[in-house]
Amino acid sequence: MRRLIAAAVCAVLLSGLAVGSLFAAKPTKFVIDISDPEFIAGGEAQVSTACGFPIDLEASGHIIVHLFDGHPRLIEIDNYRMFQTYSANGKTVVVRPDAGPDIVWVGRDGDVYLAITGRPITGSGVIGRTVINLDTGELVSSTGNDVGDFIEGLCAALADD
Repeated sequence: MRRLIAAAVCAVLLSGLAVGSLFAAKPTKFVIDISDPEFIAGGEAQVSTACGFPIDLEASGHIIVHLFDGHPRLIEIDNYRMFQTYSANGKTVVVRPDAGPDIVWVGRDGDVYLAITGRPITGSGVIGRTVINLDTGELVSSTGNDVGDFIEGLCAALADD
């Protein structure tokens, strides 16, 4: 008899979960084309300012942004795959691919966190997973292969001899 009651309770709970997932709001989704001239101009300005000399950027790929409005903790997931070529002073640096998902969520402490995962060469500089508390700016954790600061390496590679 206990097994029958337990099975009935499990069936009710599972059907409730299934029905709840049917009515869960789907995320808002949009795509950012990084070959867009405005995106490229912004990237060129950012690296040129950081390096102190003009840098040309060619880029292709996309970022698919998923926004989770109404979800209690999950805010955003950004799936990206980008190819970039930076040129200055007769030198070229090719980045292929810059890929992975970034995830933004509200932690149990109420703070907002960002996990940069995958192969984000131009992001965290770690091929793996880096978690940052966006409210405090604190590095929470970083695991994987640390390939160093991308901008610092880019400037050094493209600098005039």
